[in-house]
Amino acid sequence: MAGRPGRREQPIDPRGPLERFALELRALRLRAGLTYAEMALGSCFSASTLSQAAAGQRLPTREVLRAYVRVCGGEPHAWEERWEGVRREVRRNGNRRKDARPRPHDRGHAEATSFVGRETELLLGTQLLERCRLVTLVGTGGVGKTRLARNIVRAAADRFEDGTHCAELADLGSGGGTSVAATVAAAVGVQVAAGEDPVHALAGALRHRKFLLLLDNCEHVLDGCARTVDALLARLPELRVLATSRQPLDVGGEHVLRVEPLGLPDTANGHLSGTPGPGGEDAAVSPAVTLFVDRATAASPGFRVTEANRHVIARVCQRLDGLPLALEIAARRLRTLTVEELLERLDDRFRLLGPGGSDRTAHPRHQALRALFDWSYELCTEAEASAWEQLSLCAGGVLLTDAEQLCTRTDDVGDGGVTKAAVADEPFEALAGLVDKSLLTRVDADGRTRLHMLETVRAYGQERLARSGRARQALTRHRAWYLGLAARAGSAYGTPAEAGWLRRLRAEHSNLRQIVTAPPPADESPEVVLRASLGFWLHGLTSAEVGETAGWMRRILERHPSPASPDATTTWCRAAWVAGFLFLLHGDHGGSLGVIARGERALTGLHAEPGTALRTAPENAQAELGAAFLQLRSLAALVTGDMETTVEYAQASLAAGPGSVVLLTEAQCVAQLGFAAVIAGDRPRSTALLERALQMSEARGDTWHRCYLLWALAVDHCEAERPERATRFLRQALQHTRKIDEHLGEATLGETLAWILSSQGDAHGAAVVLGAVDRVWLPSGTPRLFGFARLNAHCERCLRDARGQLGDSEFARLYQEGRRLGLRHALETAFRNGRPADTASRADA
Repeated sequence: MAGRPGRREQPIDPRGPLERFALELRALRLRAGLTYAEMALGSCFSASTLSQAAAGQRLPTREVLRAYVRVCGGEPHAWEERWEGVRREVRRNGNRRKDARPRPHDRGHAEATSFVGRETELLLGTQLLERCRLVTLVGTGGVGKTRLARNIVRAAADRFEDGTHCAELADLGSGGGTSVAATVAAAVGVQVAAGEDPVHALAGALRHRKFLLLLDNCEHVLDGCARTVDALLARLPELRVLATSRQPLDVGGEHVLRVEPLGLPDTANGHLSGTPGPGGEDAAVSPAVTLFVDRATAASPGFRVTEANRHVIARVCQRLDGLPLALEIAARRLRTLTVEELLERLDDRFRLLGPGGSDRTAHPRHQALRALFDWSYELCTEAEASAWEQLSLCAGGVLLTDAEQLCTRTDDVGDGGVTKAAVADEPFEALAGLVDKSLLTRVDADGRTRLHMLETVRAYGQERLARSGRARQALTRHRAWYLGLAARAGSAYGTPAEAGWLRRLRAEHSNLRQIVTAPPPADESPEVVLRASLGFWLHGLTSAEVGETAGWMRRILERHPSPASPDATTTWCRAAWVAGFLFLLHGDHGGSLGVIARGERALTGLHAEPGTALRTAPENAQAELGAAFLQLRSLAALVTGDMETTVEYAQASLAAGPGSVVLLTEAQCVAQLGFAAVIAGDRPRSTALLERALQMSEARGDTWHRCYLLWALAVDHCEAERPERATRFLRQALQHTRKIDEHLGEATLGETLAWILSSQGDAHGAAVVLGAVDRVWLPSGTPRLFGFARLNAHCERCLRDARGQLGDSEFARLYQEGRRLGLRHALETAFRNGRPADTASRADA
């Protein structure tokens, strides 16, 4: 039964007004990203009642409609007007689907396999054909445009008194409009006399007929399609055209409907969400998984979804980008392979998904994954093909402005010694062409265009690049560009530009990972990657990737264990400081102190005593680094609770004069002295030092350090039993963490908020926040609260108090609720509903 909780919704044939209205409601829910169970929590109706509203069997009551729309974020008044219109139409005419007469298109087009996961596009397509005369379904090869188009035609057939017709263009040679027009004439049964213009013949024969024309596979005859469609629409006022193409026709009045790959499964926490059970249960099922399981079961009757293979199925669907054709061919390979073996072989996907696993009745271009992309490549200009190859090296997408730089023409010498013109004179046009051809997709990233390439499209581009003779040059350009970005980001730390660069590097994490973990070219200078590493320390912390970026620095220092020359000493020592910082936060205190000592020896050129580098370093840059190493030693002592050593090294660092701005040396030393005073219980001194550090940070305009200084002041006031003032500082700090999307900063603030909640008797709020906090700490690669001994003691006490007040089972329930909500939601709820919010409000007033 459609929409029953725990069971997947059944497809709806949108031929009647009731069914179309139900599909619109389903589309609203999908856009809101809610399950019916989640909707029920926000309304006074059950999940079953809400699901029946979108089942297409009967019109929901006005009250149910209002509840459904409100919880999904819709505008109730507009929906009630639509509801009234449907109600009148059903009363007047009945549900027209029941007495719909067959159409010409219906004959001979029954589908042998199920149609999966296109409810929203199906609804949009049928709606667009009501108001637009030309609709083009645009998407990459193998995404399912033809299948979707045929279902749209079937759903809309009753609106066209003179039927629907399909003109298949895949076998046409690239040429002029005559070939397209003649194919259309043959499809609709119009005789064209020798020498007669097919468009003229079509216009004469079809002038008073109301019909829908499907033009399938237009991408290789775009000019002919555009001329034919433009001429026919001008002469046949009752004509509607639905086209499928890898790029738009660019005809006046065209409405483009992008067809994206099928939705992928959620693999949060390593588990596959929404895999269908034996009867198709689970309303949250991913369309990609549904299709793969359906086709796998048909191809290999012994195939079953099990707890053991659920996550493997999810990875297969993700690796194949949710492309229906790739999933269908892969499913047929399960006659020979297990799903685990299939996943292992996807690195060579173009060989694995060759014609041996295809549908024998399919067009040759759809019988193998490689053939599909060979065809796309052949349709590209030389500049577009070169840009495809260059951008295939980008992992996680690329900003349009970066792509233009990477794809700007240079005269390169190919791997074989042949001079080649790399990429394009006008890179923007080449990139726009790839977007038009559905090989790149664009998303809005904070007001800037970011381009993404499916993994399968990337893999094909890399294959072509390897054969082009330009692979070495393309790799060099890619490495140089992203390492340069990281170096520029590192130089901006401690300045007003810091927040922008932190957000910038966050988006490029996958590109940086790919570069740092790959073997460097033999001719690359060590200073290139060492200079770039200056961008990693704060990026690793703010992106909650401390463990991974610490691994990057281990790899870099293993490749470059000492300065390559005296001139490279400063650059190498900065990298050593970055490594020491990340190792410390990762919990590797021995590794941190070891690399600090190596850096100090490199600065002095002597095997000096630890902590004496500052006294003998001759240059200003080296003196700054000596101070920075002392600051880092102070921080290491602070983490372990050695307050005497913390103070000794911090004061030695400050005595040296101004420290490094980009490493925040001076302000950080003052803050460490302040935090040591907090732990020692020296209240007036601790507050004064922390406020001084905050003033220094505000004067420089950096964002990150202010987050932690405001948090430190909150801890200071917690220790002084002033929870209302502590909460006010936490709120201010939270505003700064949001500017740079600083997850570990939010987790640190959440820990302190949980202490306050627990101390005020709100064990419920504390348990929820602690659960949300753990969801951030565990995967970050850093110990809880960075391993600070004193702070972790507070955390343990908070856990004990909350568990004692609630009992083990209730604490566990609320803790899991916090993990489900996520940290940002949990913090907002706690500040809004908890006691700290009330007291902080009074204090602010």
